[in-house]
Amino acid sequence: MPSPKLYLWISLLAIALVILICTGFDSVDSGYLSLESLKPALIVSYAINSKEVEDADSVCRGRRVYMYELPSKFNVDFYLNKTMCREGLMAWLDLCGRFEHGGYGLRYLNRSQYEGQWDEHWYDTDSYMLEVIFHTRMQSYPCRTLDPSRADAFFIPYYTGIDALLMLYEKPDLSGTMDKRANFGSEIVEWMDKNAHQYWHKYQGRDHFMLFGRTCWDFRLQKYWGTGFVDRQYIYNTTNLMMEREPTTENEQAIPYPTGFHPSSPERLWSWILEVQRSERNYLMAYVGAPRPELDWSVRGILSTQCSKAGNRTCNMVDCHEITCSHNPLAIYKAFLKSNFCLQPRGDSSTRRSTFDCMIAGSIPVFFHPDSAYTQYTWHLPKDPTSYSVYISEDDLKAGVTISKVLRGYSQERIHKMRKTIISIIPNLIYNDYTNDIRSASKDAFEVSIEKVVERITDYKKSVQSSA
Repeated sequence: MPSPKLYLWISLLAIALVILICTGFDSVDSGYLSLESLKPALIVSYAINSKEVEDADSVCRGRRVYMYELPSKFNVDFYLNKTMCREGLMAWLDLCGRFEHGGYGLRYLNRSQYEGQWDEHWYDTDSYMLEVIFHTRMQSYPCRTLDPSRADAFFIPYYTGIDALLMLYEKPDLSGTMDKRANFGSEIVEWMDKNAHQYWHKYQGRDHFMLFGRTCWDFRLQKYWGTGFVDRQYIYNTTNLMMEREPTTENEQAIPYPTGFHPSSPERLWSWILEVQRSERNYLMAYVGAPRPELDWSVRGILSTQCSKAGNRTCNMVDCHEITCSHNPLAIYKAFLKSNFCLQPRGDSSTRRSTFDCMIAGSIPVFFHPDSAYTQYTWHLPKDPTSYSVYISEDDLKAGVTISKVLRGYSQERIHKMRKTIISIIPNLIYNDYTNDIRSASKDAFEVSIEKVVERITDYKKSVQSSA
């Protein structure tokens, strides 16, 4: 168990935190692990810290996760090899900056257009860095074990989506590319079979989990797109966390898209929540996006038309044809902070990062397809969709339903209640730049995901034991 001296330090830190919150002073920005910290020498230092926690059986019992130390070609080489991240992954795009700060990307600090709240805890985060974020955060997961025989779950830190970039964006050459995409991931499966045979085969991968930093469709082999990775040996059994799942696939689970907001301390998180609560919402609704005329099923054109014709102070529209929305959080959050509702149609696939930008700003999402949230983020969102969102079907929209008319049917009392629900789950939707105590009720998106995946694996093991 932790020593009395450790408890004393924890108590002193808790008192200091209360004082900081009460007085409104900012704490020193702790910053989080950089990708450099994933080098072996620094991994050892985190191993020592994790080993100390392992003795606290009452805290970590049933929560221990073993993270494989894979050859660097499967993960950190994509960043440490600067030639690779500058031009080796996508020839037309330098990705090196997006790996910074443990996958959070470059800070918006000192950029003249960002003021006050928009400084230290806002980053130019690329959602596709989710694999990097999880790998970084797992370094200091309090119940990480270094002994696989004590593990309740196993994490494979393979940068699946990043590794797939070369194949996904190659020009289609059906004589060769199709075969390469079908064979994608064979190396990591071979490594697991050779180096982790005992644990990999014990439950045929069912007590293992992985991160897929893209949508599920990128890992399903199609004629001109995707890889065949999810169909490889035992990968079809592992719990696969991704930003969008195939709703009927049992071993896939969607988790929140990373946004640009990564508070470095609890008081910074709560100061943002206060801003969300106090924000004057002068618009009925907001729409951030652009029409997609090339997609026959898309209702974005209808939303753009209704928004532009809605009249003064009804719809606050941010046209993503005019600005690069994914890298301009100021314009997006200003729109959401001023609006009661935010329109969330399907994007290139069913889900959008904008859904989480919307809720983090305290705006109530309006969905037009159940796969945009309800069948996806079951670990992070309330069970009752009506408690935090509005649903208007795409068919009703195409049949002529006016969105503003539907939304004006919601009373201020109901809007207030829905916003209160959304604000209560903001901590669960973001990826912090600090780690909560494992016993804390407050958990960020990473911590909720780890808790739920270990729960899922534990339930499976219990079912096997009870049927034996």
